[in-house]
Amino acid sequence: MLSLAKKTNSNGVTVEMKFFFIILLLSLSTKWAYSWEYCNLKGVYKGHFGERLCAPGIEHSFCNPKVRFEGKGIFYSESLAPFLPATNKFKRFILETHNYYRNIVAGGEATSLAAGSYYPKAGRMRELLWDDELAYGAKLHLTAAKMMDHDECRSTQRYLLAGQNLGTSSGEYKLTVIEAITGHLKAMYNEKDLISDTANFPDNLTSANVQKAGHFTQMVGDRNSRIGCAYTIGLNCSRLANNQGPWFPRCYYLACHYDFSNVSRWRLYKKHATTAGAFCSDWHVGKSKDPRYPNLCEATPNELFSYTDKNG
Repeated sequence: MLSLAKKTNSNGVTVEMKFFFIILLLSLSTKWAYSWEYCNLKGVYKGHFGERLCAPGIEHSFCNPKVRFEGKGIFYSESLAPFLPATNKFKRFILETHNYYRNIVAGGEATSLAAGSYYPKAGRMRELLWDDELAYGAKLHLTAAKMMDHDECRSTQRYLLAGQNLGTSSGEYKLTVIEAITGHLKAMYNEKDLISDTANFPDNLTSANVQKAGHFTQMVGDRNSRIGCAYTIGLNCSRLANNQGPWFPRCYYLACHYDFSNVSRWRLYKKHATTAGAFCSDWHVGKSKDPRYPNLCEATPNELFSYTDKNG
C-alpha cells in the first residue's frame, strides 16, 4: 500500500494528516456514544435529589432490570419481537396524535363525563418535539421489563423528572401497528372522563387524580416539551401477574417517555380564563404556526427549562 507520508510533497503530507485526524475523531466519537451509562450518572442540573439522577434508595430503571421487574407486572411476555423502527412516519404519528389531544384540552374543548363540564383553557401548552434519548429509554424499559410495569426512575442528565406512559393490549386477534398505537393513546386520553372536578384539576394535581387518570395527566402537562416512544409485540403473553395466565399469542406494547413527569401537588397546566396560549411568552415563544394546533404554543427546540417551582 502506498503511503502518502513517504511523498516529499508537502501537500501530500497534509492530506494524510487530515485523513488520519478525521478517522481518529470518528473512532473516538463512536466510543463515547456507546459508553453512555445511567447507573452511576449524575445530572447536569441540580434538582430534587441534589445532583443524583434518582432519589436516595431508588435504582435507575436501566440497572438490574431482572431484580426490579421479575414477577411484579402484568401482561408478561416470554420474548419480544423486533422493535418497530423509529421511522419518520412513526415519530410523526406519535407527535401528531399527542399534539391533537393537547390542542383540544388547551382550547377548552375537552369534557369529562364524570364532571359533566369542560376543562379550562391552557395558557402555555406547547407542541411536543421528538427526542431520541427519551425514545431510547422507552425501548430499554420494554426490553428489560417485557411486561406492563412502571419503573420508579428513568431520569437522564437533561431530564431529571422524566415521565412515562405505558400501554398494553392482548388477545387472539391481530392488530396493525396503527390500530394498536391509536388504541393505546386514545385510552390514555379518555381517562379525562374520570376527573370529577375539571375547574380545579389543572391547579393542583392530586395523588387521587394521578392514580385514576395518570396517563391523561402525563399527556397534557404544560411542562412537557419532548417525547420519545418505542413499540413492540410480546410473544406468549400472560395477562395476569406472576405468569398466571390466561395466555395469549401476543401482547402489544407502547412505551412513551416525556421530559417531565406528572408530579403530585404540582400544577398540571397554567389556566387562562379566555385565551388559549396567552402565556406562551413564559417559554419565550409565540402561538403555534401550525394551523392544526391553534391553541398550542410553538415548540421549544433550542431551549430547556429547569423545573423547580411547583407553580412555575
